[in-house]
Amino acid sequence: MRRFLLLYATQRGQAKAIAEEISEQAVSHGFSADLHCISESEKYDLKTETGPLVMVVSTTGTGDPPDTARKFVKEIHNKTLPTDYFAHLQYGL
Repeated sequence: MRRFLLLYATQRGQAKAIAEEISEQAVSHGFSADLHCISESEKYDLKTETGPLVMVVSTTGTGDPPDTARKFVKEIHNKTLPTDYFAHLQYGL
């Protein structure tokens, strides 16, 4: 099976439910999803990730990131990161 990283960020659980469904359906297509909440950054490493990345993210309020994504959003807005920091990733959102 081909592995991919599947991250979700959710406020009320909808994005998690969608990610879990993607994970279940992936098996029938020959894929294995490594499923994590985006806030569980100790369980994955985007700097060294070599597999495809799929992100399922809900919004809250007027398009704000969910609470589980706030730390991630803050990190990727870090002005000291090189512009090509995530260039190695193949991803879908």
